[in-house]
Amino acid sequence: MRICIVTHRVVKGEGQGRVNYEIAIEALRQGHEVVMISNELEPELLEYKGAVWIKVFPSLRLPRLLRYQIFAFQSAAHIRKLRKTKQVDLVMVNGFITWARGDINSVHFVHSTWIKSPVHSFRVHRSWKRWYFGLYTLVNAYLERFAFRRSGKIIAVSEKVKKELIQLGIEQDKVLVIHNGVDVHEFHPRDAALKTRIGVTSGRVTGLFAGDISSPRKNLDTVLRSMVSVPEVELVVAGSTDRSIYPEMAKALKIEDRVHFLGYRKDMGELMRNVDLFIFPSRYEACSLVVLEALASGIPVVITEQSGVTEMIAAVQGEHQAGYIMQNSDDAVELSNILARFVQAPDELKRMGEIAREVALNNTWTTMSQKYLLSYEEVIRHDGRLGRGQKVSSSVEVQ
Repeated sequence: MRICIVTHRVVKGEGQGRVNYEIAIEALRQGHEVVMISNELEPELLEYKGAVWIKVFPSLRLPRLLRYQIFAFQSAAHIRKLRKTKQVDLVMVNGFITWARGDINSVHFVHSTWIKSPVHSFRVHRSWKRWYFGLYTLVNAYLERFAFRRSGKIIAVSEKVKKELIQLGIEQDKVLVIHNGVDVHEFHPRDAALKTRIGVTSGRVTGLFAGDISSPRKNLDTVLRSMVSVPEVELVVAGSTDRSIYPEMAKALKIEDRVHFLGYRKDMGELMRNVDLFIFPSRYEACSLVVLEALASGIPVVITEQSGVTEMIAAVQGEHQAGYIMQNSDDAVELSNILARFVQAPDELKRMGEIAREVALNNTWTTMSQKYLLSYEEVIRHDGRLGRGQKVSSSVEVQ
């Protein structure tokens, strides 16, 4: 196959960028040709035969809304040329990324749903930036609907995203769900129960919260409030405290001795191997990679219906759980009760952690990438758009 992937970044250090990186590298390993139209690219991809990078230079001094429009026009021109000269069999775009039509649209986020959220930046930000945040989301909500309707096939990263797309009027049969993957080698269970690497030696049950704590979207406030009535629980928080209200909130709740703000961290695998559970009652996600990383690390997760990962662990709910799904993300009492259960039944942590690891092993990056490649082949077969002398491979096996 000759595949064209269009996105701003094809890199390891970003959610959507990592997904596209993994698809590209798996396709290249299998001998397919991959043209990547982006601003940034992981250099190692160009070491593979068949890899082509069309770099669109970003206009760094312009607002992001304008930069993205420049990218959309420039990438569309490249795509038209590739199609005219029959250099690609299939084009995959990511949401609204280009003015050209995508044969497949991979949807990682739905702005039309996000704009309605009570924790959207437009509603919680008190500076002039709130109007920019609102305009940015509104424009993207309009453009993404335009892109979705023009796309031949849509891949949603979770059942939650699929439901949001259907609510926008997208035909159900047009949407395929492929969950994000995780690196089960980088993220793996710990070998010992020591917590000295992150300075927690109290012997309490230790939870981890990770994410942007400059806004209420990730919902650290509910976690802190839930800890007041469960003194046996300690929390480490990975995320920049710049412009964050939560260190002061921990002091006001008189739990600052049990809440450790570590700042921005890159060693998430090490952190996850040195805690007992991952607490992430986010108010809005599409398919959270950090939850998958916690599962791969062999620790139970406490998430919400809004996390986009619930169907992954819901399949093993009941007597065989990989974690807990909160019914109400703002219910601190419900979260307190969940934490108290872990304190009262420490064996539950180990048992749930083992099941969490099993869930992750079924959702590796390789598994995800092979599903994407299989969907590409099905679209090409259906449309009969193979180039001269090209043959669809039969090497894709969904594990």
